[in-house]
Amino acid sequence: KTLTSEDTDLTDHSLTGAYSQTNGYNYDSTTGITSWTPVSTAKTINFEGTTVTGWQNNSTEPYSANKTDDTETGHISLGNYYNWSAAIASNNSSSLTQDTLNDISKNPKNSICPKGWRLPTISSESETLPGSTNEFGRLNYLYNNDKISGDNSNPADTGLINSPLWFMKSGYVASYPGLGGLQTEANYWSSTVYDSSKAYRLLFRSDKVDTAYVINRYFGWSVRCVAR
Repeated sequence: KTLTSEDTDLTDHSLTGAYSQTNGYNYDSTTGITSWTPVSTAKTINFEGTTVTGWQNNSTEPYSANKTDDTETGHISLGNYYNWSAAIASNNSSSLTQDTLNDISKNPKNSICPKGWRLPTISSESETLPGSTNEFGRLNYLYNNDKISGDNSNPADTGLINSPLWFMKSGYVASYPGLGGLQTEANYWSSTVYDSSKAYRLLFRSDKVDTAYVINRYFGWSVRCVAR
């Protein structure tokens, strides 16, 4: 399905890099509408630093997948899983190679989020500052007492999985074991780049919270959008 800036977070219409015409983009200067067409052969970066193709809606290294259980019915409540290229609304993220933790102005500007919403940022800014651009860290600071570890009697993620955030432990999708971590682990993409093959995400379990975890882009993680 072709997505447009009328319904999707497509604010960058530069037609360069990750948002070039070869990566599915078009910009109509008359109407001011940007459009993006995802493709099943979209490219991303694998763990060896080379591009891989053939992303499909299935349980192995997905471009976008909605498999959440053996019957594939759980996506209604858990949402889809996206590799990072898909999360930033691109068919190829290989042009984004520079770590942006210290300068999020260089983050990709588009995302799979609805219009008026965007992917959260992870930055080196202190989470204690009001309006901090270290947004997952800020949420953990405000709603989860800045916890990073815990035990069975005092879970680390209590403030994240309860009101008002209600983050879900939707697990992940990878080549092995396919769907993993369901109901035990949460993984949410940010828009922040680590290097040519990795990006930052929020990871948490009952025993651990990491608000700036670095991971390969090819995994299928969840997204949680914030208002622009």
